[in-house]
Amino acid sequence: MKAVIPCAKKEDSLFPLIESKPTGLMPVMGQPLVKHLVRKLKSSGIDDIYLVTNYREEMFREEFGEFTDVNIVTQEEIEGTGSAVEECNFIEDDFLVVNGDVATSENNLKSLIEKHESSDSEVTVLSKESSSPRKFGVLSITNDKIDSIKEKPENPENTLVNTGIYAFKPSVFEYLDDMGSEKDLTEAVEMIIEKGEARFELAEDYWIDIGSPRKLWEADRVMRNKEISETKIDGNAEVHENVEILGEAVVEEGAEIKPGTVVEGSCYIGESAILGPNAVVSDSTVSKGCQLRSCNVESSLLFEENIVDSSTVVEQSVIGEESDIKSNTSIRESFIGPRSFIEVNNSIYGVKFVPDARTDLSEISK
Repeated sequence: MKAVIPCAKKEDSLFPLIESKPTGLMPVMGQPLVKHLVRKLKSSGIDDIYLVTNYREEMFREEFGEFTDVNIVTQEEIEGTGSAVEECNFIEDDFLVVNGDVATSENNLKSLIEKHESSDSEVTVLSKESSSPRKFGVLSITNDKIDSIKEKPENPENTLVNTGIYAFKPSVFEYLDDMGSEKDLTEAVEMIIEKGEARFELAEDYWIDIGSPRKLWEADRVMRNKEISETKIDGNAEVHENVEILGEAVVEEGAEIKPGTVVEGSCYIGESAILGPNAVVSDSTVSKGCQLRSCNVESSLLFEENIVDSSTVVEQSVIGEESDIKSNTSIRESFIGPRSFIEVNNSIYGVKFVPDARTDLSEISK
């Protein structure tokens, strides 16, 4: 079985983080989101993966250049999710479609594959119970068959929603070929439902549609809690004997944790990151190359190469790459664009900073 991962579109709803890298390459639990998907798809038995790209395509090519089973396919015109899939109409086997802006578990993918392979359905839809079904396509079902999909209904008949993750037979390309220039993949599924047979598989584990910086933060939190089950310290990492690790942490190659530092809860410490001395990091991802001095980072996602100075507090925030946060600053529930410079003695709460923001010049938010 093959897999297609559409990740061509620039998701403006992820401003300011989207200005420097596409959604699929944003770090979640220390790795680009799409790399997590690729790893899980391979573990589920997928033998060839096609990334459909456009925005910042060169970054995908650089990230996956050495992967012989990951192929880059260019989508020249961004004309709907169906158009992205149609770029791969050379596929002759059954295949999965997993959008590059979602986080989900390996178990969900395996269950979908098993359900699809056990039936003659032209499409099998991964579905999920949702507390807000009006935001999604809601499935109308009989047993495990799909009768219809109603997009964002005012009065949903149930809470079972379409995750946008599918297993298709290659016949889907015939339906896409019959559509106009704006090819919507959900519409193709609806055509299959009318003419053929569609089934669904219920996702038992997490599924997060990353449509905002807050959802990215949530995806990182959920993946750490679900997928870090024990402490793993790389043999080439340096953890001082006077360091407390309270909980479960992954510490990658070249990372250094200095004396007096406390790492608690579920944490990911990336390659060559430096923590401390006397830092406190709890329930957070600190991506590769970050430097955290005697600061406090709690429930946050730090992109690569950030510097956080002493006596600084970062809580429930996402910090874009290569930002410099000076001493005696507090950042809470905020999203800081890449390469920002936050001067000393700032108090920041509930804002988005544009990329390259400088608080000393008051060019900061949008």
